[in-house]
Amino acid sequence: MKIILADPCGFCYGVKRAVEIAEGAVNSLPAATLGPLIHNPQFTDELAAKGVGCKDSLDQFSEGETVIFRSHGVGPDIYEQAIEKKLKILDATCPNVKTSQRKAQQAFEDGYLPIIVGEKNHPEVKSILAFAGKNGIIIESKEDIGEVPPVSKYCVIIQTTFELAKFEEILQALQAARPGEYRVERTICLATKERQNAAAKLAAEVDAFIVIGGRNSANTRHLTELVSAICPRCYQIETAAELSPEMFQGCRKIGISAGASTPERIIKEAVKAMENMEINKVEGNEFEAMLDASMEDYGVHPGKLVTGKVIQVDKEGVYISFGYRREGLIAWADWAMDANPEELMGTVNVGDEVEAVVVPGSTTEEFIRLSKIRAEKEAAWKTVQELPEGEKRPATVKVLRVIKARGRDKDSDKPKQVVGLAVAVEGVEGFMPASHVELRHIDDFTPYVGKEMEAEIIEVNAEKKRIVVSRRDLLKAEKAQKHQEWLENREARIAAAKEARAAREAAAYEEIVEGETYEGKVVKVAEFGLFVEVLEGLVGLVHNTELSYDRSVKAGDVAKEGDMVKVFVKKVDKENHRVSLSIKATQEDPWIAAAAGFAVGDEVEGTVERFLPFGALVRLNDKVEGMIHVSELADTRVEKPEDVLKIGQVVKPMIIKIDQAKRKIGLSLTRAKKDEEKAEMKAFMDGNTEENFSNNAMAEQLEGLNK
Repeated sequence: MKIILADPCGFCYGVKRAVEIAEGAVNSLPAATLGPLIHNPQFTDELAAKGVGCKDSLDQFSEGETVIFRSHGVGPDIYEQAIEKKLKILDATCPNVKTSQRKAQQAFEDGYLPIIVGEKNHPEVKSILAFAGKNGIIIESKEDIGEVPPVSKYCVIIQTTFELAKFEEILQALQAARPGEYRVERTICLATKERQNAAAKLAAEVDAFIVIGGRNSANTRHLTELVSAICPRCYQIETAAELSPEMFQGCRKIGISAGASTPERIIKEAVKAMENMEINKVEGNEFEAMLDASMEDYGVHPGKLVTGKVIQVDKEGVYISFGYRREGLIAWADWAMDANPEELMGTVNVGDEVEAVVVPGSTTEEFIRLSKIRAEKEAAWKTVQELPEGEKRPATVKVLRVIKARGRDKDSDKPKQVVGLAVAVEGVEGFMPASHVELRHIDDFTPYVGKEMEAEIIEVNAEKKRIVVSRRDLLKAEKAQKHQEWLENREARIAAAKEARAAREAAAYEEIVEGETYEGKVVKVAEFGLFVEVLEGLVGLVHNTELSYDRSVKAGDVAKEGDMVKVFVKKVDKENHRVSLSIKATQEDPWIAAAAGFAVGDEVEGTVERFLPFGALVRLNDKVEGMIHVSELADTRVEKPEDVLKIGQVVKPMIIKIDQAKRKIGLSLTRAKKDEEKAEMKAFMDGNTEENFSNNAMAEQLEGLNK
């Protein structure tokens, strides 16, 4: 049995640094870590034996004690609390985790929504989230994407020990479901990536694989998942005590790797234990070795295909005579899958000829243990065609059972992780990795047992009796086809809707009348005006200038989307498909109403409001003002209006012109003065004509006034 150790494996730089810091704290006692320093129970116990314990909360520390922040990091509030309690801080946070924390904080400050991809309950992920602001979010799988709120900018950060391939799948699904601007921080630890790559490469070359590390270690768990998909005979252990010879029965090459938090001592102990098992197999069972040798003399050895005749049948199984000095026994469990002895006993007769395979370890028993199931599998394997590298072929498979990760931790309450499904394919038993069953994450695989499914054979290794199948590419193709059909249907729907909309619009253009008033629905509020559907299928624009007589009014002040408004059709341009609308035209002009009481010839009172180069503006009321041209200010030539008037001065000019279309009123001070003088003269003459003036004198004066 050849034992191959993946390179690299075991402690990474961050863990080594944390271990050195913690072991150095022995000189700073009393000291303790806040939570386990690394996810390895054996090392935690060793550290406690040296005086550096493990506490769950800062409340358990007293002033002056040393607190060691573990490699997974803590949030900023923990730093503040430790300082307030006056604790001595030894920060063993992994530099890679520190980097992730800084990137999460920077993303929040830059206006991005920080999304951490990793295990929701992992302390490292929680520490990164603590730096990500109040809106940060954790997603562990594609099923969590629905919890991500739609925003314009996202920053995606990976847990440093997360499986990179799984991260890329989640990222791709996230970007499809939540489009926007993305900042992607692939902060996976380089050491983690190297260990995963080395383990994956070795797993393809061995018959069985051992992953060493704490069961609470995320990177060890991910390493086990990765290896199990390649080498189904994979075991995760914490210490050498969990190893047993049965794990390696029939194996020639064994691969070993370890999580980044597994001490070198534990790795060496496991390797040594496996080497001792190989020695004991030769030196500790000499009698068994002699019997095996005698079997070899007759050409009988474990794995040998033999043919014999049934000599007896009972509740234990079927007894076979096959030319060796001892008979063979095929237990019912080795006779057929899901064996029911009572039912099977009636189907086997003495004298029947049977093919079976010698089971390893048979020489220690009274009978040679044989297996008809294995013989059938061996025969079936002869019919399985090899698969050229890089190719695949379709197959219909039937799910036999769920395969879970192997382990010997009987005290653990956690259910063992599913690594895949055992399937019947082309007459043999194959393996379908859990990640190849569906495109989505599956929690419960039991409903698949007994079902037939279409799949593809992606690997055949007749020497190792390994055949791997997958549904991923088939499901992707099916999904792509459905998506294409959906796109085609959508295009057809869009084209039909567009055609119907064009027909409605054409009919509406024939119906609408320029100069008429309609009630329409606001379909959009824009910066430059309102879009109003006047008739079904016909939308016109009310420009900001046509919203109100008050120029300061904006579109949003007049109406909101969905409101009904009354509009006047100003212009219909059928050629360019444009309709100009006006809300202002349906309203009374406030200027005209305010000027309704004024008439040409009226003498009015007003206040000088401001000067223009060619005249003065006079405020007549709160909405109406008039202008006195410089030529109407005095009888003599006036250069500038400020030469004869002052701002705020009250004057009584005469209205000499009203232009409602242009909303302008012309005023005159000189004409008002002349009319006043006329009135005074007339009043004087009416009362004193004979006493003061002759008819000729009066006529001359009146003529001068008229001029």
